[in-house]
Amino acid sequence: MTKQKHRANAYICICMAVVTITSDWNKRDYYAAALEGKLLGVARVFEITHHINPFDVRMGVFVLKQAYRNFPVGSIHILAVQAMATDQMPMSVALYEGHYFITVNDGRFSLLFDNRPDWVRAIVHREGTFSELETYVKAVKALVEGVLEERTLSAEMKTEARPAPVAENDYIMGQVVYIDSYGNAVTNITRSLFEKIGGGRVFSIFLQGPYTRISTLSEQYAGVRPGQLLALFNSTDFLELAVFMGNLAVLENIAVYDEVQIQFYNYG
Repeated sequence: MTKQKHRANAYICICMAVVTITSDWNKRDYYAAALEGKLLGVARVFEITHHINPFDVRMGVFVLKQAYRNFPVGSIHILAVQAMATDQMPMSVALYEGHYFITVNDGRFSLLFDNRPDWVRAIVHREGTFSELETYVKAVKALVEGVLEERTLSAEMKTEARPAPVAENDYIMGQVVYIDSYGNAVTNITRSLFEKIGGGRVFSIFLQGPYTRISTLSEQYAGVRPGQLLALFNSTDFLELAVFMGNLAVLENIAVYDEVQIQFYNYG
């Protein structure tokens, strides 16, 4: 076995492989069941979610990024959101932090990973309706059988600009990157950035303009009265905005990519 081949399959366990699927397919359709059926006998399949908003790649990236580290090293993760491969943007396999990822190499890998992956390899595909079904199965089998190098081509990871908060001495402007099923809004503002810019100062978090604001941080959702706005750093250390026992997205008309502003003040 060549060194490259060994690295390409170094984390696959001799037991049945773990494969996760994150998609916008919706369980009422047959797409998810077709892929899961094709993988029976090859892998243990786990659904992360099939309820990503249609064609919303960034939502799919966000959900998968929060979930994949909870699976064993060597797991294979399929991101099936707007995954129509082309010759210029082929379906590909990447190895990152001991996990394998299968999706279109159109820039989304650079959003999913904080650093460069060990490698990226392109999968030869055929064009056609729902051709990605065959491509996903082909890639999983190549990984499980240890023949990925023979069945794929070396590729470079395409990159895409990652939305990042803008920060100044007294100010952070971020955006909502995900709204969960409870209507809570997760932003791209991290605890470390908040603490670096804020330095323990008094602050106001503004939603949708200067009139709706939050001026304290909660430790948990139940730290305020029902119906009250709250802000906290969630389990992934991103600033999250919510209404206790309510739906922030509906009540405050918050949507993905809306701006969130934080102003820090130099007085007590």
